[in-house]
Order: sequence, then structure tokens, then C-alpha cells
Amino acid sequence: MKNLSILLIAIFSFNNLSAQKYTTKYITNANKVGLKWWNDVNSGQYTTSYQYLSSELKKRFSEESWLNQISILMNEIGQLEERSVSDTYFNSEIEGYESGFYVFVEYNVKYSKTKNHTEYLILKQSDQLKWEIFDFNYEFQSLDFETDKL
Repeated sequence: MKNLSILLIAIFSFNNLSAQKYTTKYITNANKVGLKWWNDVNSGQYTTSYQYLSSELKKRFSEESWLNQISILMNEIGQLEERSVSDTYFNSEIEGYESGFYVFVEYNVKYSKTKNHTEYLILKQSDQLKWEIFDFNYEFQSLDFETDKL
């Protein structure tokens, strides 16, 4: 009985370590895609950035509306000055959507025309095992150039 207990604990520990290893790999790979996507957006490569959007987002944005709306947003927030990942985690479920591999990333960001800027990405692994932008969001305050120092 003691040997059986030790064996079960060993198997459980091995499976847990194995799952952790893959979760870390998913987060790392998704983070690379997320940063590449933001770099394309920040450098004005809006057509390229559109290609990274999931089919769910492409249902919300035609390529033409994407190009228009992202251009307006980027003009409003200004030039990227700094971006760092502040939080990231993996989940296999999002309420209301099918099970899958999802990575959530939060960035602290500094743009030339905003303050207290945070960006959020959800990446989803596609059927072709590629990470895609499943959703994105942001929060910021516009700088008041009369009272805020740049």
C-alpha cells in the first residue's frame, strides 16, 4: 500500500511538472507573438497586424475598418516610448467560448500622449497551432498638456 501511494504521488507530480512546462512554453510563445503584433501596430504596419487577428476579431473588423480605426487610435495616443509585461497567465477556458489554449497578457505602457496606460491582450492558439490575437483592450488617460509634464 505504501509503494502504491508513493507511485501515485510520483505520477501526479510528474504530470503536474509536465503541464507546468507546457504552460510556460505556451506563455512564452504567445508573448512573442503579442509583442510582435504590438510592434507592427506601433510601427504603422496595420495590414500586417490585421493578419494576426483571430477569425473572431476579423468578424468584428473588416480589414478596411481595422486600418481606419487603428490609425485613429494610434494618432490619439502618440508614439510608443516604453512597454513592459506586467502580468501573464494561461487558461484553457473563457466563459462563453470554446475550450482552447488562451494566454492573457497585461502591459504597462508609456505613449507620448497618454498617462496611466495599460494594454491587455488575449491570445488564442488556432487549429494550425499558431497564436492569434483573440481580443485586445486598453485603458489610459490623455495627457493634459497644460498641467501634465511630458
